[in-house]
Amino acid sequence: MKTLHFLIALASLLLGSSAQALTAGFDRYTSHTSASSLDAFELKSDQEWGQTFTITFGARTEVGLDQVTLWLFRATNANNKTITASIRSSWNGASVWESTIQANSLQNDPGANANNLHSPVTFFGSTAQLSTGVQYYLRLDTTASEKIYVHLDASSSYSPGHLINKDGNNESGKDLVFAIPEPSTAVLFGLGLMGMGFLRKTR
Repeated sequence: MKTLHFLIALASLLLGSSAQALTAGFDRYTSHTSASSLDAFELKSDQEWGQTFTITFGARTEVGLDQVTLWLFRATNANNKTITASIRSSWNGASVWESTIQANSLQNDPGANANNLHSPVTFFGSTAQLSTGVQYYLRLDTTASEKIYVHLDASSSYSPGHLINKDGNNESGKDLVFAIPEPSTAVLFGLGLMGMGFLRKTR
């Protein structure tokens, strides 16, 4: 019986440590010297950009999400301006998850070089439970009027989703450069710790 408890705890720890990230574009940019398909579009207070995506993870029907990573930069001083990343079930639907950062925290590139992959930015928020196999919309809004940019892959093979342009339309074959943890590593790691604690108690 003690052996069984140990195996359960070990399996939980291994599952937590092996959780993978769902990414679009990032691996291609880090492995290639050419950035011919890398581009960037301008975010404005009246021009939102986004991405559709679908999470799959074995037989699980839900996963916890508390962060999203995007590749953004600015070419201006953006004091008191913000950028909000939200996840929605439709482009103009209610947010099921969102997080806001200060625009001035982005890497500054006065030349606005769209072919240079700038520093990643992670948006942290409260954990939201997302259903697997369901299409969601990742949307970016800003209070800035100009010179805030988001990177995209203009020739992408990411099949679970597409870029959503400033008019709210799909652009097949193009994707934002983004990363979404899948599933919640913290929850899985916590299950592992609980198992180890239970094993110690039985001893």
